[in-house]
Amino acid sequence: MAQSDFDGAVEAFRQALHAYLKGDPQPVTQLFSRREDVTLANPLGPPRRGPAQVDKGIEEGASYLRDGSVRDIEEVSRYTAPEIGYVVQLERGQARLSGSDEMVPLALRVTMIFRREEDTWKVTHRHADPITTARPITTVIETGSSIDSRTTV
Repeated sequence: MAQSDFDGAVEAFRQALHAYLKGDPQPVTQLFSRREDVTLANPLGPPRRGPAQVDKGIEEGASYLRDGSVRDIEEVSRYTAPEIGYVVQLERGQARLSGSDEMVPLALRVTMIFRREEDTWKVTHRHADPITTARPITTVIETGSSIDSRTTV
């Protein structure tokens, strides 16, 4: 299902989200690169690298969802060059989370980087987090950690 043009690849991923929110990871998984430098940073854990770890992260995320649907995708930015492209978007959907019959709204801020691999575009990195509105600086404080006075940023 890989697309030969960048716009088509972005649209294919957006369509795959419909299945993902129903708990089916396969359409999303098929759009990711199979190269060792592929990465996924989803909101459920630390970043994953490599096809096996990325597949595992995608499958774990989908396992928490069922009966969902995409409500809206708001594109913030898009860029493409001959070999690489990216899209930044807000994804809004709804789903039933595992263990609940209640339909809940979901929202993610997403950056996806695509790379041309032979004659198709593949997702080589996806970062998604729940930050879709302004937040105070205190939300970035890492709880349970102390800072060594010798540490510099």
